[in-house]
Amino acid sequence: MGHHRNRRVRKRRIAGIAGTVALVVGVCLLAVTYVSCRPKEEPKPLNKVVIESAPEEGALVLVAGLDRGPTPVTVEGLEPGSYEVVLKRERYKRSIQNIMVKGDPEEHFSITMEPLLGFLSIESKPVGAEVYLDGEKVGVTPLLNRSLQVGEHSYELRLENYYPISSSFTAEDNFKHEFRHEFKAMEAELNIFSRPTGAQVWLNNMTQTQTTPAKFKLKPGSYLVTVYAPNCIEQEQIVQLETNETETVQLKMEPGMVPKGMVLVPGGEFPMGNDDRAPDERPRRTVKLKPFYIDKFEVTNEDFKKVFSDHEFDDGEENFPAVDVSWSEAMKYAQTVSKRLPTEAEWEKAARNTDAREYPWGADWAAGMANTLEQGERRTIRAGQLFNGTSAYKCVDMAGNVYEWVQDWYEAYPGNPVVTKDYGQVFRVLRGGSFMSGKFEARCAARHFDRMDASRKDYGLRCAMDAPIQ
Repeated sequence: MGHHRNRRVRKRRIAGIAGTVALVVGVCLLAVTYVSCRPKEEPKPLNKVVIESAPEEGALVLVAGLDRGPTPVTVEGLEPGSYEVVLKRERYKRSIQNIMVKGDPEEHFSITMEPLLGFLSIESKPVGAEVYLDGEKVGVTPLLNRSLQVGEHSYELRLENYYPISSSFTAEDNFKHEFRHEFKAMEAELNIFSRPTGAQVWLNNMTQTQTTPAKFKLKPGSYLVTVYAPNCIEQEQIVQLETNETETVQLKMEPGMVPKGMVLVPGGEFPMGNDDRAPDERPRRTVKLKPFYIDKFEVTNEDFKKVFSDHEFDDGEENFPAVDVSWSEAMKYAQTVSKRLPTEAEWEKAARNTDAREYPWGADWAAGMANTLEQGERRTIRAGQLFNGTSAYKCVDMAGNVYEWVQDWYEAYPGNPVVTKDYGQVFRVLRGGSFMSGKFEARCAARHFDRMDASRKDYGLRCAMDAPIQ
């Protein structure tokens, strides 16, 4: 009896639970049906913030401390408000700027970056060259303190009749880059013809390997052109070569027996000495000489070493005058090469001509004619380099460069009543002044003297020879 009652109770409980479950399921089904029947709402789109950089893109962007990539960059989903934007790029200063995001669908921000700058100065010799920086003309030299962005750059300098100059460099932040250039002039062309042909050629007293007809590419400037053929009289001409131009020289040699490298000084009278200069030049008088030959140039190191093998000089000075020469050595050299030293009178006539000129080139001192103290070299220069100061008989460097020994004892001229202890057969005479003396000592009539065994760094020589009587 009790057993059947318990079974009825359990059945009622099960039925209650099932009813509850059915109710819940039904409610859920109704809810699902309701939700599924409602219209769907579209999601709200994210706002877009576009950040650009000027004057160049590619800057690394940080927004609110987060890396957003290089510009131009789009950042989505930024809530309205203020944000710090940091831009970094090579060759530019780090840029920090605050932007205000309004929340619009799309907002643009362009941030200008300040470049890192260096400074460029370019000077040239000659001035006035056009300057092209990275292919663009920016001015002429001297170009001073031009600002430019750091990094790799190149420039080119252009000047008419000169070879262009180009270079490259890396500009650094706040650094002054300074460059100086000297232009190389475009060569001139020199054509040399002679009659007879096949003549030996000298340019500024330097032997050339070519014989006439000859063609040379040379730097612009003044040149002494000399030609010589056996049994002919040497001929010369001064020519001025301009950049990128062609000059032609035609020289006709007359038959003659003047030795190579020498000039003929004709016989006859000339005025020697002075009445109003140094006491030992007095009195001025007329002297008559026989014709003679004299070296056109001072004896060079190269020639002197052929006689004195122990003679020393620096490399590249083969054509400089031999120095540290005593009178005794000068005499020995002249005798060895079958010549002699000129007399004092011969030397003065070769330098002075018959018009009593003060200097080999004329009456007045002129700059650039002689290597004296006024020239400012303070040392010897190549023999014949200052050929514009040549004498009437075509002798070069008879003023300045080195003193030149002559034959004579240092004695008073005939008719000079002044007596000094230096006169007599003690000292020998030197002529012409030197790089160590001033223009007064370089006059044609000026006299210098020293012991026969004395040698100095400005003592040299030139030789002479007898010539046939005209």
